[in-house]
Amino acid sequence: MWWEALLWSLLAGVGGTLAGALIPVSVRGRGEKLLSALMAFTAGFMAALVFLDVLPESLDSTGQIWITLLVTLAGAGIVFLAGILLDRKAGEHRHDDSGDLPDLHSAEGKRELYVGFSLMTALILHNIPEGMMIGGLSASGSAWLAAVLIALHNIPEGIAMSAAFYRAGVKRWLGVVIAASTGLALSAGALIGYFVSNISGVLTGICLALSAGAMLYIIFDDMLAEAYARTKCKKVAVLAILGIIAGALILWLAE
Repeated sequence: MWWEALLWSLLAGVGGTLAGALIPVSVRGRGEKLLSALMAFTAGFMAALVFLDVLPESLDSTGQIWITLLVTLAGAGIVFLAGILLDRKAGEHRHDDSGDLPDLHSAEGKRELYVGFSLMTALILHNIPEGMMIGGLSASGSAWLAAVLIALHNIPEGIAMSAAFYRAGVKRWLGVVIAASTGLALSAGALIGYFVSNISGVLTGICLALSAGAMLYIIFDDMLAEAYARTKCKKVAVLAILGIIAGALILWLAE
């Protein structure tokens, strides 16, 4: 049912981002390591979901492997191009963590505000294909698993966005509200994926392949890269592999 897709998407989008946004702004030391471990393990888990569930579902729906592969590549390309547009000023997100909150109208405040809105835009763009995946998987019964994994993925994103707005001088509650509201894009994507999947089997496969490509790019370019950047530890690769194994096991048990 469409309301199930909507419910799971709200849990993944608004719930996950809100949970991250409510975590204290300054996360260092063990907190950084925990976030790194969470992102690496979740990235592996989501990779297993994409390769063992989403792409096979897409192939079954389209009946043509070349359609699935080309649309998957297109999904990754869309996120890649969007990332280029957002990363033109990415160097500005490296700031001085002096602990003092800048004035909203100061140069530093404007820089942090730009970072916050850049993160918000990026998360909205990420959430749409993630939501399409939930909507497309609602018929197969795997939507709940995708929702839980995406919610875990959105926790660090919520932390980063809330922290950027807080450092820009925005009131904490407003930063939390802005961060959580980005999850609504995921719900919109879920409804699109659900209704498209009910129109045609081929459209279902295209929708799943598009979201799979977007998720693969997010996994390898965003989640794993961010996990390693936080700690510079090779355990990130081990945790990602463990995530893949755990994902394969849970998908097998869920059959």
